[in-house]
Amino acid sequence: MKKFYRIIAVAGVCAAVLAGCGSQDTAGSAAGTEASSEAQDSGSETSADAGEGLRDVTDLETQSLSELDVDSLVKLGDYKGITIEVARKTITDEDVETTLKSDYSANPLKKEVTDRPVQDGDTANIDFEGKYADTKEAFDGGTSQGYDLVIGSHSFIDGFEDGLIGVNVGETVDLNLTFPESYGNADLAGKDVIFTVKVNSIKTAEEEPSDEWAKSLSLDDVSTLDDYRAHLKEEMEKDAQQDFDDTVRQQGVEIAVDNATVDETPQGLINRYYKMVRQSVDSYVQQMAAYTGQQYTAGQYIEGVMQNNGLTGTAEDYLSDIATQQAKRCLVLQAIANRENIEITDEIIDQYIQEDYDAYYSQQYATIEDFKATFEPEDYREQVMTEKVADFIVENADVQATETVAD
Repeated sequence: MKKFYRIIAVAGVCAAVLAGCGSQDTAGSAAGTEASSEAQDSGSETSADAGEGLRDVTDLETQSLSELDVDSLVKLGDYKGITIEVARKTITDEDVETTLKSDYSANPLKKEVTDRPVQDGDTANIDFEGKYADTKEAFDGGTSQGYDLVIGSHSFIDGFEDGLIGVNVGETVDLNLTFPESYGNADLAGKDVIFTVKVNSIKTAEEEPSDEWAKSLSLDDVSTLDDYRAHLKEEMEKDAQQDFDDTVRQQGVEIAVDNATVDETPQGLINRYYKMVRQSVDSYVQQMAAYTGQQYTAGQYIEGVMQNNGLTGTAEDYLSDIATQQAKRCLVLQAIANRENIEITDEIIDQYIQEDYDAYYSQQYATIEDFKATFEPEDYREQVMTEKVADFIVENADVQATETVAD
């Protein structure tokens, strides 16, 4: 079963982050779009001008559940025999067709064109070299061989793609262009350049999906378009069932937590989850910077999340609230585990660690011992405990499914 309820509280933060902020691609070469370079410039200025806005977690004093007398802190309410009502999505043929069209739009079957020049919407395979107009010297990042460029995608600077419309296969053209003043590379910003471009081939997308396209997907059970429809429906139904199961567990846990009373949540435990959330956000921000070139502090990033979701207050308050909620949640779940004698042995923990290592981390870490060195064993014990208790709650609940058509 997919790990659905990891105790590291990144889920609440990153879900809002991904929904609220999104990401923007940057161009990989010096011919990249003006919009991308402007986004990079804007991100750099914002990072330089604004402060962190979050407290330092380096020396934050923390406590784990194993260090607390959990039963004295929690008064449990109903958690067995509770009613959980969740909508179950029904996948229709219309849903399958919508997904099929989306899949084809993202990855259409392309046929080579030999009887006409490049048109808007074509994929042109090109070789190109960029040179400064005054010195005729090639500049870094301006040369590529066998590059597939979708005409009209605005992937390159203004004038590049339009300049290839009307060019035939085998022809070479010189494009006299100017980089925008706001371009991220100072060596190219505002400079006049010449791109020498050869069109190697032209491909255009077939308008409608076909058996040939379905077969090209190289799926074991698919050789025709109808096969792909059946494959899609099966996969969509699996996803719908997984969503249903996860939502049932989530709601079951939240009902049990809402029914319990926690008079006092130890600050050390809150600090522990705050630190986890903060480290997760820091890591996500760093990954985003590496991928998009946009530089933000964790505080700035969370403030953007809050603004996009209509939330008020400070980034510090937002993360502290998440940590507090997570601390209460885990206290209640541990209290249920204690009452129901749900014991998490070292053998169970080792099994979970091995599964995660094999599935996600074996390429990143040479040995499982290297992987284990990156976290505390208590993190995994709590993770396993929350999943076992969630399963217990669901197994003892009255689960009522209401059928609904998928959006």
